[in-house]
Amino acid sequence: MDGVQSWAEVGERIAEARLAADLNQAELAARVGMERTALVRIEAGDRRVTALELLRLADELGVPLAHLVSRPPRTLVSRRRALEDNPDATARARYRLDARLEEHARRAEWLVGHGYLVPPAPLVDRPDNGDDPTGLARRARRAIRRPEGPLGPLADVAERFGLYLTVVDEPAEGASLLLDGFGVSVISGRAAPGRRRWTAAHELGHHLMQDEYHSDAGVAAGRDEREQLIDAFVEEFLLPEADMRQVWEAWSREPGGAREAMVRLAASYRVSWSAMVNRGRRLELLEPGEARRLKADTPVRGDFLAIHGSQPEEDLAIGTTGRQWSRAALAAWSRGAVTAPRAVELLYGAVTEDELPGRTLGDCPPRRSPPALPTARQCWPGTRPRCCTPSERRRSTSSG
Repeated sequence: MDGVQSWAEVGERIAEARLAADLNQAELAARVGMERTALVRIEAGDRRVTALELLRLADELGVPLAHLVSRPPRTLVSRRRALEDNPDATARARYRLDARLEEHARRAEWLVGHGYLVPPAPLVDRPDNGDDPTGLARRARRAIRRPEGPLGPLADVAERFGLYLTVVDEPAEGASLLLDGFGVSVISGRAAPGRRRWTAAHELGHHLMQDEYHSDAGVAAGRDEREQLIDAFVEEFLLPEADMRQVWEAWSREPGGAREAMVRLAASYRVSWSAMVNRGRRLELLEPGEARRLKADTPVRGDFLAIHGSQPEEDLAIGTTGRQWSRAALAAWSRGAVTAPRAVELLYGAVTEDELPGRTLGDCPPRRSPPALPTARQCWPGTRPRCCTPSERRRSTSSG
């Protein structure tokens, strides 16, 4: 992604981020400690911005610093509508989610461009007009050798198809972007766990259909034809029809069996209760009246413990990435390509700086008085140790 070419572009990015944060110029100026007239000139492109001012602005606006000084991907620009004055909550949420998507795309392009992250070859062909979404879901499952049964962590599943996703603290549900040979996606961590998995699978469906850009923010309640096709893909991908009918046949005839079968399925396949009931209704396993009653009778923790023996395992917490992404970020750290703070950023806070593994980069700062019996993780002057985590370097520096 290219950097901005003028102060006018920086000002435009700041102005849009301010509107997305629902702040007027006076409020933002007060928060960053500048005169309103100065902010007016910045947004108009008539005044340069210092590095410190940019940092303060990014922090108050809740967007990455790079968002203010770089251009978004071409695909994102072509599909996104510019924020106008007085945007509604949906438009603001979409803008903020897109800012996170831009950030994730920049990081993915860096990891891929430097060889730390290697996208896989396509596992399934793009469907033609005659390929139904259910068929695509079944082909996708066969490609990863899981034609039946529950799927594991969806960030790992998505990576196998070249979609790198992460979970962000934003209200809009999800968005995805197709890049050169791979895709990126961000989903909201504020939704219930079952809903998060649905959204992740939904973005994977758009990725497999080769949609250049998609955002769930502000999608109409009726959902257009494309969205309905993706929904059908998600249902079959997360909960195959054959699996559901097998469990239904085994449990639904017992007293209270319909609800018990649904609870078992919801717990094992980790989908939301409403999605579970809707699936049963569309497969004609439930009558309309029974579906309404079941949807209103949402299981509580005790139901899952009594029927399934445990609660559904939570997936896609805020900051989650797939295993390939985590390994790539740590490889960049271990080879000295990124600093400790940058490594933590790439890992979306999954570890602290002190929790980063040691790496061999040459001599550590010498100690004033080295211990008599050094261990493998202590830094000696004139040696090339395996060690030097951030905390060890700070201790070496402070003792020297």
